[in-house]
Formats: sequence, C-alpha cells, structure tokens
Amino acid sequence: MGKLGMCFHPDQDRILTVHECARSQGFPDTYQFAVNIQHKQIGNAVPPPLAYALWRKLKEAVDSKRIA
Repeated sequence: MGKLGMCFHPDQDRILTVHECARSQGFPDTYQFAVNIQHKQIGNAVPPPLAYALWRKLKEAVDSKRIA
C-alpha cells in the first residue's frame, strides 16, 4: 500500500491507475463515475458484485417473510 490508499503495480514501478483499482473492486470497464474519483474512494467503495449479492439475499429474505 502506498500513501492515500494507492496500491503499487506488481510488475511495474508505478502505482495502479484509478481505472485499474476500480476494475480490481469489480466495477465494469464501462462504468462511468459521476465525479473525478480518487484511489481512496475506490478502495472504500463496496464492490458492485458484493452489493448485488447482498441485495439478492436481502430480497430473498424479505420475499420469504411475505409468503410466510
């Protein structure tokens, strides 16, 4: 880890780009951020695949309560 939450590239002498960090968190390459996003914001984000999995399980639990 570098300063401000930046990660170093494993093979090159540089930090990862914001785009590379976003990709590692599960953001699709086509995702458009609304603002000029920073490395630390990407690192603090809930990865979209995790958010989707949580939503799916919560919806499943709510739906099962409605049926019961």
